[in-house]
Amino acid sequence: MSKGNILKSLALSVDFKSSLLFISLGLVIIVMTLWNWHYDFKPRLINEAQSNTRVLAASYARAIESQFQNISGKTDISAIHNSINEMLLINDPSTGENLYFGVTLEVDYDAFPTDYDLVNFDIGTTNCSDCIITDNPIYKRDSGELIAILKIYANPVFYQRLVSDIIDDLALMLVGIVIVLMLAWLTSNRLLYSLRERERSLIIEIAERKSVEDRLHQIATYDQLTNLPNRYLLQADFTRKLEETARSKKMLATLFFDIDHFKKINDMHGHEAGDALLKLAADRVADVTRNYDLLARFGGDEFVMIMSNIENRSDVIYVAEKIIASFSKTFVLPNTEVQVTASIGISVYPEDGDDPSELLKNADLAMYRAKADGRNGYQFFNAEMNLELQYSQWVETNLREALNNGGLELHFQPQVNLENGKVESCEALIRWPQGSNDNVNPTDFIRIAERTGLINEISRWVLQEACRHVKEWNDQGYETVRVDINLSGKDFADRGVLYSFLQTLRHHNLQPHQIGVEITENILLGSTDQIIKALTVLHNAGVHISIDDFGTGFSSLNYLKQLPLSGIKIDQSFVHEAPSNKDDLIIIQAITLVGHGFGLDVIAEGVETEWHESLCKGVGCNTIQGIYVSEPLPADKFAKKFLKKP
Repeated sequence: MSKGNILKSLALSVDFKSSLLFISLGLVIIVMTLWNWHYDFKPRLINEAQSNTRVLAASYARAIESQFQNISGKTDISAIHNSINEMLLINDPSTGENLYFGVTLEVDYDAFPTDYDLVNFDIGTTNCSDCIITDNPIYKRDSGELIAILKIYANPVFYQRLVSDIIDDLALMLVGIVIVLMLAWLTSNRLLYSLRERERSLIIEIAERKSVEDRLHQIATYDQLTNLPNRYLLQADFTRKLEETARSKKMLATLFFDIDHFKKINDMHGHEAGDALLKLAADRVADVTRNYDLLARFGGDEFVMIMSNIENRSDVIYVAEKIIASFSKTFVLPNTEVQVTASIGISVYPEDGDDPSELLKNADLAMYRAKADGRNGYQFFNAEMNLELQYSQWVETNLREALNNGGLELHFQPQVNLENGKVESCEALIRWPQGSNDNVNPTDFIRIAERTGLINEISRWVLQEACRHVKEWNDQGYETVRVDINLSGKDFADRGVLYSFLQTLRHHNLQPHQIGVEITENILLGSTDQIIKALTVLHNAGVHISIDDFGTGFSSLNYLKQLPLSGIKIDQSFVHEAPSNKDDLIIIQAITLVGHGFGLDVIAEGVETEWHESLCKGVGCNTIQGIYVSEPLPADKFAKKFLKKP
């Protein structure tokens, strides 16, 4: 039954009860009034009227009695007749009605001997049913002997007028009572109606508030896209499941997973397709989740599953493999179909942690290890990862301080033109010295900087430092060499470095050809029209743009055709094994041929020996870079060793 029908039934019930109450009260008052009138008040009125009539009749009887005294012993009683006739002529002054209808006189002949026909008589009406009849004895004055009885038939007007007046007043009173009851009923109904309206509005308000509270609770605890528990509810249920697991002395597993290369789906097909993919992925994983396990969306494309009541790790492996298998089928998205994979990191209570944050952190770290191992798989957390985590935390904590306090340095590695043997360019490489000629591995802290979002500040710092050193070399009279800097994929997402590039050069009074840009193939996967436009502006201004580590990523000749490039760099992994590995040599030859075909300079990295140099020169590389030429050097040493003055 709906709330509206319930309220309507309640209103009808209240109306019926209130009406019945007032009708009953009115009937009780009327019945009690009529009962009191019939059995109490009216008899008393009649008795009072009869008493008054008797008093008046007795006074006439005394008058007639006196006349009997005067005619004692005589037979002429005409005076008595006259007196009785006069009494019958008495009228009510207010209405004009006769007060007496009839009179009878019965004489005792023994006491008053006379002619019967002359004394006993009837006058007027003596058969009325409503008359008030009084017997009035007449006594002989000297002896007290009863000589006659005078019966007077009085008009009931004595009490009828009074009764009529009282009935009128009573009717008026009853009408007044009914009016008062009606007014009271209307007032109470109005009050009840107001109360009901207020009650109804309160019920509606409470229902709306409850609905809003439920909605807010839904928003606060559930993800609105996938309808899975969100991070807030995950934390609450995670703690409860840990407590239950601790009591049962069993294991609990935390599975942290996300969709591999999800950002590419968003960039290539739009956020609508990305949202559809997340919903479908959540549905598929939910299908393989046990009823008592918790599946939540952690954020972005990241999901967390909490498996409780686990006896051994094989239970976790079985579920992890089912999750990975659920991604094997193609996802049908709006206007497209995609094939994606998932990477899963797993931490187990109690050996990998005893609180939600620690277990989530370790599972997250294990997931990144699964991605590093090739994606589309799972990885359990282990002690080695914990050491990596501690190292990562140390780097993350100290890297910003090093950036802000001059703890970072730029070293420069020369690039030699094989045709003329000159150093015409170099690569700026960032270093984080720790004393005793020990440096933090750049690969490590760059990866962490990209994860924490610090990479954009580092890229700006590298650009500023490279420009500053080139400016100093110019001021010192050295010949100009191009300095190539590496830009991260995060710089392309932010695009702040790209769009401020030329402005920074102008600030240091440098020409665009003096600073080059190296980008990786993986960055090209996310290239958009805006990025291509920005690179085109730099290229047209004279900035040398090259692809770093060519051949190791998602190589595509389409990028060489679309992007405004000046050169490509062959990855050192091919150069290092090329003298002894025919396949690597073929790859170098192919890359060189393709690069020259597109009119690009070909730079070989990782040249460590004279054999490497000869091989690169033989396949047609334009430039070489590696320790065979020189290790990366600080700015002052690089200038003294490789820069020349005119």
